[in-house]
Amino acid sequence: MKNIRAIIWGFGAMGSGIARMLLKKKGVDIVGVVVGRKNLHGTDVYRYLEVERGDRPELLFSGEEAIRRGSCDLVLLASDSFTKNAFPKIKLCVEQGLNVISTAEEMAWPWAQQPELSMEIDRLARQNGVTVFGTGINPGFVLDLLILALTGTCENVTSIEAARINDLSPFGGVVMHEQGVGITPEVFKKRLAEDDLAGHVGFPESISAIAEGLGIDLEKITQTKDPIISSVHRETPYAKVEPGNLAGIRQQGYGMTKDGKCFIHLDHPQQIRPEKEGTETGDYVTIHTGGYDLNFSGKPEMPGGIGTIAMMVNMIPQVLNAPAGLTNLLELPIPHAILGDMRRFVHACQEPTRLYHKEDCVVIRVDVLPAGKRAAGLPEDTAALPMTMWVKGALKADARTGEKATVVTAIGREVEGVVTNCDPGYGHDYGQYVPELAKVHRQVVDIVSGKEAC
Repeated sequence: MKNIRAIIWGFGAMGSGIARMLLKKKGVDIVGVVVGRKNLHGTDVYRYLEVERGDRPELLFSGEEAIRRGSCDLVLLASDSFTKNAFPKIKLCVEQGLNVISTAEEMAWPWAQQPELSMEIDRLARQNGVTVFGTGINPGFVLDLLILALTGTCENVTSIEAARINDLSPFGGVVMHEQGVGITPEVFKKRLAEDDLAGHVGFPESISAIAEGLGIDLEKITQTKDPIISSVHRETPYAKVEPGNLAGIRQQGYGMTKDGKCFIHLDHPQQIRPEKEGTETGDYVTIHTGGYDLNFSGKPEMPGGIGTIAMMVNMIPQVLNAPAGLTNLLELPIPHAILGDMRRFVHACQEPTRLYHKEDCVVIRVDVLPAGKRAAGLPEDTAALPMTMWVKGALKADARTGEKATVVTAIGREVEGVVTNCDPGYGHDYGQYVPELAKVHRQVVDIVSGKEAC
């Protein structure tokens, strides 16, 4: 089985972190890194990361030309926060037949603010037979998926309160700019009035996902933003804050029902180096059920940087297994750490072991000619594979997937081969709709009917 092939697009704090994590994983290879910084194009990725290349193939930074059909199994898009900004990159990947996982916060539930773009992404993905998914630590887990999982133990939910007090320090320059880290209070007011201060991107997405998961109709979603002013010097690799300036923003989101009640309240003070002023990080959830309160707390916070990176990496098998289209956190299996070979969790790479009894109709695989013993003149990639045939018949004895067994075919022939989980039934179709062939069909009709010259 070949390794899963991934291209990373964007190589800031998240992209480079994804690369470092993937290099520690089994069953997956980084086959490309796309960056906008042309001065990096053609330079060695391993040297940039200061990690040993070992026996891995050469890996160089490149531009968008790396995004082409067949170049990889999926693209890990680690750039942008907004769906509209990520869309051109997603469109390019999807039209090349490549699956996409995006770190863009709005992509965790893009229907919340970009319903038209969401439908277009879904249309393109289904048309090209690939899956698009957005994830991260928040949105994507702490203030939405985790909350929904906790409600699974409740008969009723009357309201939800949740807070994430976190450290922005691991994040890169894009997030620092969106949070206004390092700016003065005057600049904060100006940018807030001009709607040029994103703050935390994701409250509409998280609140909408929770409401959808619970089956609640919300009348409106509102947000507030307040500055977190630092009284001491703070610094990270991506930002510097002087006393009196912003260390971050406290943002709150409210999901209101038609009767004017707040059903979902999310509180998210974010800042760099909070320990500098004695602030402890943590994640807190309170679910009011009408009869009791279900409380969850975790201290310190789930790490934001490594958490987002891990979500991107650990969701790779789920996305490869998912049906074509734009999917979301409610549709895919819950994320979990992958400690072994990643291919083990990809359906296309691993057949589950099943038991079949005598007389069961199964499909066996028979290697007619081993690799290296095939006819001369074959293409190199074809010659490297065995010549294989599949035979359907009734088992002569009990057998499991992957075991050698003998079947009796419909004409009474006995054939030995390896048992597979292939469906012995018939499921023929004409494949996916191909717009290009439909266009050719119309052209041929016009030519034959004399409407168009040959």
